[in-house]
Amino acid sequence: MTTNPTHLYRSLLREASYLPLPQCRTFIKSYITTSFRRYIPKYHKPTTRTGNPISFSRQIELLHRGRKFLTGLKRANEGYIIHLEKIFRMTYGRIGPRRYTLLDTFTKPATSSDELASPPDSPTTTATNTNPDSPTAATTAPPITTTTTPAAARREAHWQQLIEKWTIPPRLEALLKSQTIQQTHFDRIGRRKPNVRLRFHPPETNIWGKPLPRCRYKNLKHEWYKHNVQLALPPLAENEYNDLHDLVSGKTEMPGLPSRRPRARRSQADQEQEEADKQSSLILEGPKPGIRMKEYRYGRPHNITPRLLRHVLLRSVLKQTPLVKMTGAEKPRASLAFRWDDAQSSNRLDIGNLNAAVNKQQLDLLFG
Repeated sequence: MTTNPTHLYRSLLREASYLPLPQCRTFIKSYITTSFRRYIPKYHKPTTRTGNPISFSRQIELLHRGRKFLTGLKRANEGYIIHLEKIFRMTYGRIGPRRYTLLDTFTKPATSSDELASPPDSPTTTATNTNPDSPTAATTAPPITTTTTPAAARREAHWQQLIEKWTIPPRLEALLKSQTIQQTHFDRIGRRKPNVRLRFHPPETNIWGKPLPRCRYKNLKHEWYKHNVQLALPPLAENEYNDLHDLVSGKTEMPGLPSRRPRARRSQADQEQEEADKQSSLILEGPKPGIRMKEYRYGRPHNITPRLLRHVLLRSVLKQTPLVKMTGAEKPRASLAFRWDDAQSSNRLDIGNLNAAVNKQQLDLLFG
């Protein structure tokens, strides 16, 4: 373990201060400090959340993860698209710990109808869960036991509790229904994620042709629930969504990049020694090749311009971020409406209608 945690911590904070957007700088700095403060020693030795001391292998793993994240920050500041997308998606809750924080509103039972925004004033995609024949309901559930012994009743109650635990709540189901319509338009560089599976279809029998055991049914439903929760894309707050929309559409000017601190000036002796080392390596090893295409097989650096930031934000964040509204706050069962907008289609549609009107007017003038 040759990495000094203090040096790694300072390097991470320094690279985080060079990120292009102020929202990214604030979030990544908080993410780094929280990750390190989690393991601050309260006593003589650092311990985990359970109070056990951190093993040497665990320290190696944490430092490796820190070095890997530092490399990603450096590449994002150099303009590598894959790493820049990852920083943006972490900042706006498409991946990472913030996504689960935003999902709490949909995974926990609803307490009041005013937790979300006011009724919508624009065309949206509406999804509710008032239909008893919900697509998430299983049609091949194992038979329920009819024994009335206390032990059987306790087992049956425990079984029903487990099944209800892995049932998608109505709010999350409404979000997933809307996401299944839009997930074919999601586009990003790098590895593509699988799609949401809204319907739960367990097999009726096992590989031996016998009825599916209840434990296997429970495990399959747990895997299905976990798969959908990992792919769910929760909406942002309305003010944050509007700020993001204005950045992508160009209504708000993209903030300038932070200035970097200049490198420290080296002494004349060090510069002469470095030049002598270069000359000796040239004589002994020969000239070194320049940059080759194989070094860019995982992407290449780009100049970070406002146009590039808008394209990356559009593809990796805004297209995958809905705006949620309530479609009837005064009703006891208010449904949710989700709007997916890329800040570009509406502009193209307006321009297309304008050109069509002009062309029709010209045809009328020419041919009567």
